[in-house]
Amino acid sequence: MRKLDYERAFDVLEDCDRAASLPDFKEQMVASLGTRFGLRHVSFFAGATFHNVFGDHAPLTEGNTEKMLPEYQERWSRYDVFSTPAACRQLVSSGVSSLSELSKVGALPASANAYVRHFLQATWGMETAAAMRLELPGGHTALVGMFDGCADKLGPSELSTLRMVSRQLSAISRGLPVTRSRAALAGLSDRQREVVRLLADGLSNAQIAETLSLAEDSVKKYVSRILSLTGCQSRMELALLARSRA
Repeated sequence: MRKLDYERAFDVLEDCDRAASLPDFKEQMVASLGTRFGLRHVSFFAGATFHNVFGDHAPLTEGNTEKMLPEYQERWSRYDVFSTPAACRQLVSSGVSSLSELSKVGALPASANAYVRHFLQATWGMETAAAMRLELPGGHTALVGMFDGCADKLGPSELSTLRMVSRQLSAISRGLPVTRSRAALAGLSDRQREVVRLLADGLSNAQIAETLSLAEDSVKKYVSRILSLTGCQSRMELALLARSRA
């Protein structure tokens, strides 16, 4: 691999390693592919299993993938070229599959060929298409779609680089809180976590104050600050969040 390829790999990992939560990871992953590989048309689909990924109703989209989404969901998701057995084998074994590689393996199924010819190429002018499979928290799966109008946008070197980082990216994403609220909860101070624990146990502000030897006004300030940090709208929502994390 070239020096540029290693630099790209390290840059992508550094970009994504800054994520505090899974939503942050998705955004930073898509942005990094644009910055490091010049890919402007990127999507991030997620699902409980590999085959559920293609039915994601609210994927993250960038560039023309946002405009492509309604027709894709209505007509083409079941025929996606990256849901074919050949693509699945590549994605499971190496983390990345590309249209150029699939075309060399053998003829595509008629439905997948129609998806490529009529949807990707004729309608949207996408000559490059590739996907990266990532592992998410709870055993879920993500598929990052990468598209471009230039046929050689992702050559052998670029695909090798993406394969090199796919496993490390999965290691990063698997350990992230699934929401920004959970990430914020994990970042609370020890005293703030004590307040949350007691609140989740059903204690009132007065009871929390007595337990922690604090003034009740101080507890009110703690609770208000914690609600602000986590984005929770009520004590009940905060308690449910804390219990779901336990």
